[in-house]
Amino acid sequence: AYCRDQNYELRGIGIPKSVENDLFGTDHSPGYASAARTNILNVMQAGILARDMQRHNKFVIYQTTGRDTGWLAAATAMARKEEDDAPHLIYTPEFVFDDEKFLTDVEKCIKNYGWVSVVCGEGLKYADGTSVGVSETKDKFNNIESGAMRGTSLGISLHRMIAGKFGYRGEFQITESLIMSDFVRASQTDLEEAYLCGVEAVKLANKGETGFMVSIDRMSDEPYIIRFGKIPLKEVAIAAKPMSEDYFNEERNNVSEDFMEYVRPLIGDLPEFTRLEKKMIKIR
Repeated sequence: AYCRDQNYELRGIGIPKSVENDLFGTDHSPGYASAARTNILNVMQAGILARDMQRHNKFVIYQTTGRDTGWLAAATAMARKEEDDAPHLIYTPEFVFDDEKFLTDVEKCIKNYGWVSVVCGEGLKYADGTSVGVSETKDKFNNIESGAMRGTSLGISLHRMIAGKFGYRGEFQITESLIMSDFVRASQTDLEEAYLCGVEAVKLANKGETGFMVSIDRMSDEPYIIRFGKIPLKEVAIAAKPMSEDYFNEERNNVSEDFMEYVRPLIGDLPEFTRLEKKMIKIR
């Protein structure tokens, strides 16, 4: 608007970019799939270690970014191949957090599997709006600081709840910005779509378009087909795009098959690990 008033020619085309995948107007944002893939691999491998160490540590908490939405936390469900694989429980900011229900969920998993893997989005809140990982520190936009940036964390809070209730030993893991910079484990689909979004932006600018963001429109999950479109910028930065309720199970502590169908094409192949059969023998 200022440039128009000053008769200054400027063409502004937005390119979607958000590891938290919370932009309106696009099926997903470049950056999300790669950060999600890193989360998946972290939870998968840490889960194998935690499963094998369950005699000593009964739980592991994995905290990921996501102040207002749970896209990154939810994606870790891709790590699970068998029922008892990590993660067992996933909690996101889309739903109010309840201490008692959380501890009940934890107890049930430990009873069933001997241990529990919990993934949480950093922005979990209670019914009154206060953060589960309590902090009074605010950033320059007046948002409550989330994650390790504020000197405290949700992961620590959940760890204390479990240890305090059951007396178990456990571990918490906080990756913070590491998942945003892990190029080595990036999704190939993500890399290709990021480049193509840039190409589309240049095409729009060359046509004289302005005030739009390139959008990714999904045509099919299987086979995975997308096309590129555009959406007015004023319709994008209005709020964080939450996950649909259809993407969660009824207990609101894990994801649904609908979400798995959404995220699966974005991630790419994941490693397969050999799982030894657990056979106990008597030593004579």
